[in-house]
Amino acid sequence: MKDRLIRILRQLDSYMGRYPVYLYLIDAEYRLLWSNQFLEEKLPHFDGSRPFCYQALWNREHPCDDCLLVQDLERQKVIKNVLQRSLQPEQDDRYLEFLTLPIFEGQDQPRGYLRIGVDITQSEKERLALQTQERLFASIIDSSADAIIFLDNNDRVLEWNRGAEDLFGYSAEEMIGQSILKIIPQELMEIGELYYIRKELQTRGYLKKYETQRLKKDGELIYVDITSTRILDSEGHPIGRSEIIKDITSRKELEFELRRTVLELSKLNELNELLYRTYEPREIFENILIAITSGEGLRFNRAIILLRDKKTNMLKGYLGVGPSDEEEAQAIWAELQDHYRSLQEVVSIYREKMGQREYQVHRIVQQLQVPIEKKKHLLVRALESRQVYQVQEGEVISGHLYDIHINGRSLMDILGTDSFVVVPLFSKQEGLGVIIADNCITNRDIASEDIESLKVFAHQASLAIENARLYQSLQDRIRELQDAYQRLEENQQKLLRAERLAALGEMAAKVAHEIRNPLVSIGGFANLITRRAPENTDIRKFAVIIKEQVLNLENILNNILNISRPPRSDKKLIDVNRIIHQVASVMGGAIEHRGIRLALNLNCFSGKVYGDEKLLYHALLNLFKNAIEAFEDLDRPGNITVQTHCDNNNVMIEVCDNGRGIDPAILEKIFQPFFTTKSSGTGLGLSIVKQIVESHGGEVVVDSRPGEGSCFRLVFPNRRQAPEESSEMGN
Repeated sequence: MKDRLIRILRQLDSYMGRYPVYLYLIDAEYRLLWSNQFLEEKLPHFDGSRPFCYQALWNREHPCDDCLLVQDLERQKVIKNVLQRSLQPEQDDRYLEFLTLPIFEGQDQPRGYLRIGVDITQSEKERLALQTQERLFASIIDSSADAIIFLDNNDRVLEWNRGAEDLFGYSAEEMIGQSILKIIPQELMEIGELYYIRKELQTRGYLKKYETQRLKKDGELIYVDITSTRILDSEGHPIGRSEIIKDITSRKELEFELRRTVLELSKLNELNELLYRTYEPREIFENILIAITSGEGLRFNRAIILLRDKKTNMLKGYLGVGPSDEEEAQAIWAELQDHYRSLQEVVSIYREKMGQREYQVHRIVQQLQVPIEKKKHLLVRALESRQVYQVQEGEVISGHLYDIHINGRSLMDILGTDSFVVVPLFSKQEGLGVIIADNCITNRDIASEDIESLKVFAHQASLAIENARLYQSLQDRIRELQDAYQRLEENQQKLLRAERLAALGEMAAKVAHEIRNPLVSIGGFANLITRRAPENTDIRKFAVIIKEQVLNLENILNNILNISRPPRSDKKLIDVNRIIHQVASVMGGAIEHRGIRLALNLNCFSGKVYGDEKLLYHALLNLFKNAIEAFEDLDRPGNITVQTHCDNNNVMIEVCDNGRGIDPAILEKIFQPFFTTKSSGTGLGLSIVKQIVESHGGEVVVDSRPGEGSCFRLVFPNRRQAPEESSEMGN
């Protein structure tokens, strides 16, 4: 096997020429059996007279220490390793990556190894340089006097340097894997600072020299300067952010208050944008309440809207948002703070949860009903005076005495808190309602800044409500105009149909004489042939058919001329199966020419239809023609099936095809005179069918599906004998 393998390798080497690949073969004792031309030329110490690979290739007296074969690692598997070797004097070492393939010859242990190597010096140097840079970067971060922190997308700490340990008092072991919320004061969380930072990073990619407060391990609040940058992966997706934090505790508190004001204004602007994203009244009210109670909004624990009901002249509770107890509140706040969310996302989450909980606030809303005539009631006073009223510890701060009872219970008792604020909602013309907001869970004092923010927001909410009402009124007006336009369009279509009917009548009257003269001649010659041709001959049979069709053509002409009035009927008991056979015989040529298969399943043998045979023939002829035309431009086989059924009450004829079908949008219009989707034709065929069937006391039922076909069912009364008076054959 060794000799055969060497021959193969030599042949391969002759093909490869000077391709830059180091290739050599050794046995299990490291004896060099063969090496390629490129290796022998490139290795400066190559000596083919020396038996072992480490001697011939690397000029060493003992096996190489970095050889995995010498280390007896995975000798029976394909292995890969990198060797650092000096190929040229006074030059840097080169890095050669070798792939070692074991050679077996029926034994469990390999008989030798084929090694294939390439020069990876450039990539290896780059890798080593990158490792050096990473170590240097890590050293710089760790030795920085500033706190340098790396966070993931969920605000969990990934890196916490020595500067962060010194500044906050937490060790890296205590903070890595923990939420950054651990060092953010609760007050700043409530005003939405973390939301602001995330928003800045999302829109700009970085946050530079942001001054705020942070919480040390011992509870001390310090002022800090934060520079944060969003970190992206190789595909441009955010994977976290870095923060460089400097201690600026010496700065004055006034600077932070100014920044807080800017945040509040920015937040109010976003709240206003939220209000004008919809024109649905209930959705607007939901947005108002959620914006008032969310941490990204005005931060109240609970809010309730009461609206003015003009029909009952009452101020009624309409909608409320807020947790029932502290446990529910903590669950809601924890869910919202777990991940970054915009105010719009918070609104969506709240709306999904509304109705699933907050049962307590719903019961409160149902109890809040005050007659408008109670002018001294606090809620009515706020509505009509358009003033804000604050109740603190059960007392109205304005100093006036107002009624605060509903059905004998105090408003504080119903709400379950003695401190709240009442803000009016109003348009230019009238009061719309009031908002009640409180902090029934945290019992946090309602500051004057909170009231001012709520007052400004309530004014914007009032405008949004009025805007929605105007929009709804405009939509109603638009619908009225659309309905009027639709009726006008329908009347125009009726007028056009009437004009077409008049034109057709005028045209038919002019050509009737020209058409009837040839028909008379054709009919006369057909009669003559019928009398002179021998019995039971094809000539006589065809002449009879011509004579009958001439009569049918005359009848069709009369129907067109008399489309605006009921046709006269020559009534008798009719065998529908016989008429179907006649129509099938007449249309057989057209059906066969189109390659359509006709199936007749005539199962009505005892039923009879009392009516005009010529009219029924005409109706069936039109249905056959429609069925044939349903296969125009279709490349699949066509089938037309005609069936008859009868019972004690009815006789039913079905003409079905598997053609293109009828669009549901026009299905109701197909029986209207002159309605057609074809480039040719008068649009009278199905209208005449419907008129004929109904004149026989029957009805037409259509079942059609686009792409599958159509089925027309003619249902007639089953007559055992001709009635004495045919009143049912009326107009």
